Amino acid sequence: MELKKLFCFVMIAAFASIMLPGCGAKGKTADAGKTGQSISFWNVFTGSDGEILREIVDKYNTNNARGVVIRMDIMPGDQLAQKLPAAISTGTAPELVLYGIENMADYVKTGSLEPVDDFWEKTGADKSDIMDYVLQYSYINGVQYGTPMQYNVSMLYWNKDLFSAAGLDPDKAPATMDDLASYAAALTNPSKNQYGLGLAADAVFFNAQWLWANGGDILDLKTETNKLASKENLETLGWLQDLVINKKVSPENASVTELDPLFQNGSLAMLVSGPWQINGLKSLGINFGVGAIPKGKVNQNAVTGGCNYVIPKGTSLEGKEAAYDFMAHWLTQDVLLTWSQRCGFPAWSKKLMSGEALKNDKILSDVTEATRIGRNYNIGYPKAKQMDYDVLQPMFEKLFAGAASPEKVLEEAVKALDAVIAQ
Repeated sequence: MELKKLFCFVMIAAFASIMLPGCGAKGKTADAGKTGQSISFWNVFTGSDGEILREIVDKYNTNNARGVVIRMDIMPGDQLAQKLPAAISTGTAPELVLYGIENMADYVKTGSLEPVDDFWEKTGADKSDIMDYVLQYSYINGVQYGTPMQYNVSMLYWNKDLFSAAGLDPDKAPATMDDLASYAAALTNPSKNQYGLGLAADAVFFNAQWLWANGGDILDLKTETNKLASKENLETLGWLQDLVINKKVSPENASVTELDPLFQNGSLAMLVSGPWQINGLKSLGINFGVGAIPKGKVNQNAVTGGCNYVIPKGTSLEGKEAAYDFMAHWLTQDVLLTWSQRCGFPAWSKKLMSGEALKNDKILSDVTEATRIGRNYNIGYPKAKQMDYDVLQPMFEKLFAGAASPEKVLEEAVKALDAVIAQ
């Protein structure tokens, strides 16, 4: 899956990221209205995960007791972004949509979503089973507008064979940023065109993690206060530039999408990415480990992402109740477990997290544990994309190219962020 799916996820492309027969929701189920109620379902799962999602839908259509039929339409993220607002305004929207959690606030702001506060009562789905750090992204200003489909954070991947060749313990990831820097240097071998750590200027959300880790920040979302100008951020920018320019641990001028194949072919020893990498790496036979983002001097955080099921404004009562039935079905243990096992995404059901299935799957267990340090990267901030493109990406581009000192790039970024805030 492409990086843009992190964040079903954090950037504009992020509109983009099983079930066993007979596993319906326990307790009450939503009254799906008329028998054979047919509803439309739009999503952006264009990769292999879309085929798994289609399996879920097909089996649900066959087995659900209410006779609900879901007609699923998969499309590219940019196409959904164009079609959905127009469809909502003309009353032709689907009854069910699946998209990134970062998009929900914009649709709520324009009155484009139906509240779903009665979902738990109507369906009997177990709200208490969902981890709070996942459930919070289903609410805007205290009102529920969605239910969770998947959740993820960024993680550190490492090539165990390259670790062993460099004399490092292949089962031990770097625990701190200092460890990360020393490991990256040890794993860099110019004679083999091998790099220790992938760093990309356009992966601004991943790069933000290093600022957070050392006690820095970018923006106070509640007060919209510029937090870039700090000695902590300056120190971290210097650390990053040293790794790229002096120690040359990362490919020069690499974009985030160019790092994936380098890790896959053994030219890159460590990669920051999301859980969508797991199945591909397994299929390629890569001997890899995956775990939490290393800790800095102050914090240990990872960028959060995920997807919610939402219901467009104007959906009929019958359509809403049919959508509820499928949304509740998704939250059953069998569906959640199989999605995690087949797609590599972490578990966020408390029952699953304490169950034997997770304990017996080391990679899935490690991935799930890594989600506990998730942090919101500007989800719900209306100027988030502009901040990325006008402030942070130019800052990291100049920094990683060695075109300016950390002091200079930070000074320019502070001014640029002030300008974005002022708009």
